[in-house]
Amino acid sequence: MPPFAELARLDSPHLDQLALAIGAELRAIDEAFALSELDRLAGLVVAEGPGGDPHEQLGALEEVLGRRAGFLGDTEEYDHPDNSMLDIVLRRREGLPILLSIVWIEVGRRVGMPLRGVGLPGHFVAGWFGEGEPILVDPFRGGVAIGDAVPVHAIEPTPVHLTALRMCSNLVASYERRGDLGRMLTASRLRLELPLPERDRRVMEFEHKRLAARIN
Repeated sequence: MPPFAELARLDSPHLDQLALAIGAELRAIDEAFALSELDRLAGLVVAEGPGGDPHEQLGALEEVLGRRAGFLGDTEEYDHPDNSMLDIVLRRREGLPILLSIVWIEVGRRVGMPLRGVGLPGHFVAGWFGEGEPILVDPFRGGVAIGDAVPVHAIEPTPVHLTALRMCSNLVASYERRGDLGRMLTASRLRLELPLPERDRRVMEFEHKRLAARIN
């Protein structure tokens, strides 16, 4: 797998690769397991025989990922770094909303479903962006449909690089709370590898210097 800095320069890297590359900067990951498990789950979705209707396809994902595999949010240690590690999330079947959404998106991508991540205030979900209006589901709650909780006009897919930024920021905060300043600084540095808007880059650079000062 390419290093994070190389993936970050691509226009549209896949989220599974980005998530694994982030993890690899911080610990030894099981990349082979993670990718094979996503493939295996995609095969189970295909076996469900979903048709072309988006509700049927999302229903197949909910059956496989939410019910059978039991992917749900970790409400006991919500901000633990393990909940931001794709290979661990795939083993434990628990994680943060953004990582569970990546599982849905990447399984969906493998079977041709047009799923994208959608960042909401304080939450992250998966959205269907095929023909017609987008449909939101909440992988943190097993894939239940969100319905009218978010107005259709306000639903926009979150760009891949901003999704990676959000993952890194979650890790910065998680490691900082645990006093793991080395990994905190690494996660902060990864944010600077991303092609950020100039305003966001200035903010991230200032934050990185603040965090580095805690170590020096």
